Amino acid sequence: MKLSEKQIDTLFKVFLFSIIEFICFIAFITISGLAGHINWTVEQLTTTPMGMVVQILNLVIVVDGIVIFLYFLAFIIMFIVG
Repeated sequence: MKLSEKQIDTLFKVFLFSIIEFICFIAFITISGLAGHINWTVEQLTTTPMGMVVQILNLVIVVDGIVIFLYFLAFIIMFIVG
């Protein structure tokens, strides 16, 4: 299976964003474990510094997941078309 340059570039971007997603998820689990909260309440998220970091990590994880999905979708379209 020979991939074009654009397909290889897209797969590389999917790989990079997946690594970022994995690092953020591990940081989320570590912070949640240190804080002793896996299910964060709104009060804990807004009043503690760890809660603010968890909110930022959740935002990065969601946005990064959407980007990974879009790049993967682009790869599939390029694979089918070309």
